[in-house]
Amino acid sequence: MTENTPSTYTPEPRQVPDWIPAFPVLAPDSADLPPHHDHCLGCGPANPHGHQLRARRDAHGVHAHHRFDSRHVGAPAIAHGGAVATVLDELFGLLLYTVGEPAVTRHLAIDYLAPILLDTPYTLRAHIHARDGRKLHLQATIENDHAHVITTATALFLTVDVNHFLTHNTPPHTDNTP
Repeated sequence: MTENTPSTYTPEPRQVPDWIPAFPVLAPDSADLPPHHDHCLGCGPANPHGHQLRARRDAHGVHAHHRFDSRHVGAPAIAHGGAVATVLDELFGLLLYTVGEPAVTRHLAIDYLAPILLDTPYTLRAHIHARDGRKLHLQATIENDHAHVITTATALFLTVDVNHFLTHNTPPHTDNTP
């Protein structure tokens, strides 16, 4: 005969990795935005291959200053379009700190109006154009030092629960065989 004893098992609390952003509520007078984590490709200060983007909050959204360097070369003396896309996606990600909720990129569209030159200073600006429930419609520009717009971008971000970053979601399998 077995004895029924109450279980003393207590599950471990779910551990949230350090890289999960805390999405701090920023004080109204706090302009500098923190990096997502130290090794983030877009803003991480400890990533030697990253962009190390630093953004500041302003009255319209966020802005940053950036120079693309030889690590980001596409055509000679010109930044690779993918490097530009990375920085714009990151700027949108930093804009999320002003929303106070985690979100993920659903769609990113970029218009390259002129080449982004290496070793040239640029000003990046992003703002929230509209919000519809979980949908955040964002806009950004990259300007040269003469305030000419060189690149524009729009994005759709979807707000998510922090658990989104803790699970490995896989898209449904689609079989494209004839």
